[in-house]
Amino acid sequence: MNNGFFLTRRFFPLFWVQFLGAFNDNLFKNALVMLITFRLAESPEQAGLLITLAAGIFILPFFLFSAFAGQLADKYEKTALIRKIKLAEILIMLLGAMALMTQSVELLFAVLFLMGVQSAFFGPIKYAVLPEHLADQELLDGNGWFSASTFVAILLGTIAGGWVVLTDGGETGMAAAILVVAVLGYVSSRFVPVSAAGDASLTVHWNLWRNTRQEMALRHDFPQAFFAVLAISWFWFLGATYLSQIPVLVADQLGGDDKVVLLFLTVFSVGIALGAWLAGRYQKPVRSLTNVRWLVWLLMAISVVILIGNLAMNQVVLADDLVGISMFLTQWPSVVVLLTMLLIATFGGLFTVPLYTLLQVKTPHHFRSRMVAVNNITNALLMVVSSVFIMALYAFEFDLTQILYSVALLNLLVAFWYLKRGRVLAQTV
Repeated sequence: MNNGFFLTRRFFPLFWVQFLGAFNDNLFKNALVMLITFRLAESPEQAGLLITLAAGIFILPFFLFSAFAGQLADKYEKTALIRKIKLAEILIMLLGAMALMTQSVELLFAVLFLMGVQSAFFGPIKYAVLPEHLADQELLDGNGWFSASTFVAILLGTIAGGWVVLTDGGETGMAAAILVVAVLGYVSSRFVPVSAAGDASLTVHWNLWRNTRQEMALRHDFPQAFFAVLAISWFWFLGATYLSQIPVLVADQLGGDDKVVLLFLTVFSVGIALGAWLAGRYQKPVRSLTNVRWLVWLLMAISVVILIGNLAMNQVVLADDLVGISMFLTQWPSVVVLLTMLLIATFGGLFTVPLYTLLQVKTPHHFRSRMVAVNNITNALLMVVSSVFIMALYAFEFDLTQILYSVALLNLLVAFWYLKRGRVLAQTV
């Protein structure tokens, strides 16, 4: 693993730009969720509806604007775009501070949508610009740092957002925090080196639906890159499924309290970071699909781990009341379930980092941002599919254990697709 580039200007400022952006997104989102749950909603049913609506409002801009953002990032110099996006984040957070202080649901949701727009425009740039600043032998490690830090930022933002906003004067503290983080993100962007010139001949279309159709058609031109997109998006499906069900799993299946939920979220984030580090440490340089075909074994291992976790879950003896971390860890089946969560996340980090690198190296420079946009659209789509999938199974009266068995089976089917399709595409250039 070569980390000599980490503190250089080629990487360090960009690292902090993306870390602070992910942190601020989750800081505000979780503050909004906690305000809805404990202060703004008039009933549990209304809270559930508003929280679900919030998730949809944040993800909607990825469908609407990712393709357009990819075109802009391929046409214009990327560092200038990053600085403009980070400046826009400061303006959005000024509005967000006002929304937090007034606790206006409408204004809070409007800010959440604008944050989604800002993230949708930054997304195609951050992975597309990385190969322009890092050497080929550094790219895998750079992706590892990005993936690991993103999940750490999500975890820290989630914890801080929920903790600060419900304290006395928490709205003021949160308003100040999101503004400070946005300013730090912009300051960091001022140190990102100028990237390669864009494709000035590229025509940018304002028809969002046309943009999306055109960019999704890139899958025919760069089949190995699109293979990476589908594989990455599948892990987002798995991750979204597990993360959304952690509170139910902990409370109903394992008898743990809110602190145990936080423990599971922490373990998941640590697992992703560990897997990303291991990918940078042991994965050989990725130059074609041949270098990542071994990842199919990780998919198969995830299914096995899910089955082990389910079997252990059935052995848990529930107490009369929800238990804290110390009592939770006294039962061996609970510890096994926690370890399976760590393994699934670690395998996920190991799985996605080489695939992000494959996506970058198999897409030419002038198309790279648009291909990353395709990845972001597909990720968002699979996360929505995950929600629909879970709701459908609950509607058919599946319990959580049966849902996880279904996920394990689906994952095996995807592993067989990965093996078969990967064998075919490995013969292409």
